[in-house]
Amino acid sequence: MTTDFTFQDRADKKKYVERMFGQIARRYDFFNHFLSVGFDYSWRRRAIQVLRSRFPNSPTSAGGGGRGVDSPAILDIACGTGDLAFESLTQMPGAQITGMDLAQPMLDLFAQKAAEKHLTITIEKGDVEALHYADNSFDGATIGFGTRNFTDLLIAFTEIHRVLKPGGVFVNLELAKPRAFPMKQLYRFYFDSLLPLVGTLFSRHNSAYKYLPDSLRKFPDLEALGEIMTKAGFREVKWETRTAGIVAIHSAIK
Repeated sequence: MTTDFTFQDRADKKKYVERMFGQIARRYDFFNHFLSVGFDYSWRRRAIQVLRSRFPNSPTSAGGGGRGVDSPAILDIACGTGDLAFESLTQMPGAQITGMDLAQPMLDLFAQKAAEKHLTITIEKGDVEALHYADNSFDGATIGFGTRNFTDLLIAFTEIHRVLKPGGVFVNLELAKPRAFPMKQLYRFYFDSLLPLVGTLFSRHNSAYKYLPDSLRKFPDLEALGEIMTKAGFREVKWETRTAGIVAIHSAIK
């Protein structure tokens, strides 16, 4: 049931991604929780813990004094319906969050959820490969399960580097490819065969859950993604895997 997605150029892929996520927006949260068997909550929680730990003034960072970590300006890229941004506010209630995404229906749901939670968040449409923010604008940048949809990782990471303040922290949470037996084989079966079948059955979207495993197959491995972050200008690039290698959390400093 695998499908090889090919795009004419970067603009063609962006149009597909924007349209696809707009079409599945209403079911997006349900499928995130259902298809991850609820592990996505702990993955997001850990990603923000990594973000906090790498802030210069974090109590857990070297020499940190614990001041300022609760009120940073955070840019949540490819924010979707806002779950990672909400986790940031859970751990840092004073944070100033800006969420941006290509798909307007996702942003509409994000705004609705934020209003229901009585949270003040800046939510706007934008492209990570051409960020409209000034240099040195944010203390941190986060991405949760969106990096596979970018058309040029080096351009995207270079833009993120540009808008971060010196010492700013970038954290990327993304699906990874397990390397150890038997998780490697089980994971491949799940993504190549089971997920497209279940996703299509429940979402009634013919290509979205076939695109996901295809994009994962083409995505750089742990080391290669770290190298791209370094090329974009980041330093102290680190990563860790969770849940037997199903996801990876990369982090770096400007």
